[in-house]
Amino acid sequence: MKKFRRLALLLGLVGGLSSVFAAYPDRPVRIILPYAAGGGADVLTRVVAESLGRMWKQSVVVDNRPGAGATIGTDMVAKAAPDGYTLLMTASTMAVSPAVYPKLPYDVLKDFAPITLVAQSPYMLAVNANLPVQTTADFLQLAKSQPGKLNFGSPGNGTLSHLTLELLSSRTGIRTAMVSYKGSNPALMAALSGEVDFVLDTPAAVMQHATAQKLRLLGVTSATRSQSAPTVPSLQEAGVPDFDVTVWFGLLAPANTPPEVIRKVYADVLLVLGDQATRQRLGKEGLDVTTLQPDAFATYLRREVVKWGDIVKKANIKFD
Repeated sequence: MKKFRRLALLLGLVGGLSSVFAAYPDRPVRIILPYAAGGGADVLTRVVAESLGRMWKQSVVVDNRPGAGATIGTDMVAKAAPDGYTLLMTASTMAVSPAVYPKLPYDVLKDFAPITLVAQSPYMLAVNANLPVQTTADFLQLAKSQPGKLNFGSPGNGTLSHLTLELLSSRTGIRTAMVSYKGSNPALMAALSGEVDFVLDTPAAVMQHATAQKLRLLGVTSATRSQSAPTVPSLQEAGVPDFDVTVWFGLLAPANTPPEVIRKVYADVLLVLGDQATRQRLGKEGLDVTTLQPDAFATYLRREVVKWGDIVKKANIKFD
């Protein structure tokens, strides 16, 4: 008899919890974005937040917390209550940060519950229009014939753009000189002026300059062509083996957030991103909508951490 009473009590508790999670969210939700306002990540996060807010009939607030290579805002989420009311919209830098910051205040793989990949954007190999190359093959041939002569405009040591060049160099054997700037925009301006020969930047940053014939777009770093630039071939098409790099954006929650909440947020984000108008709006920002189930996103994140950690070690990149 006691066993039946305990079972009934347990079933009642589970049922009660299920009803609580079914009501989620019943108060405002905050999405912390560890990047400054105004960029592609900010646009993406606000589009998702606005749509979820209408769906949930609750306020979904985007809280920009930039600084320290995105670690300040990320740490806030790692230490937040695991109740689904504080979420993190992050980017590829999250997978790079363990190699860049060996003393992170959080564990990228243990302190978060992945919800879904949201969007991706490749880098584009963009050269100054006066550089005498028309294709990726031309560029690689020129770089190999003149080792160390071509100048790469880097947004900073250890940035994803820098590491992408290191990966390209290891795959092709080219050697170039890196000129570091304080961010991607100064590096892009240097490529436009001819101060450097090439950059690796997103479609949203470079396509307008290609249209104005100030830059020439040679290839995209993703395994396949980008939805936002379907005429530009991938580096793999140009013969660079096993090359697939994207700037990705994903939604996570603090570790131990109830699975019911993770599943609900995931399902509702899929509905948001399935809207054609939303996809077109993000496409104008050079963002290709790409989703993964929570478990698949967790696997993807682990692979990314390993990949970029290996690249940092092989290139012997040192950080201050």
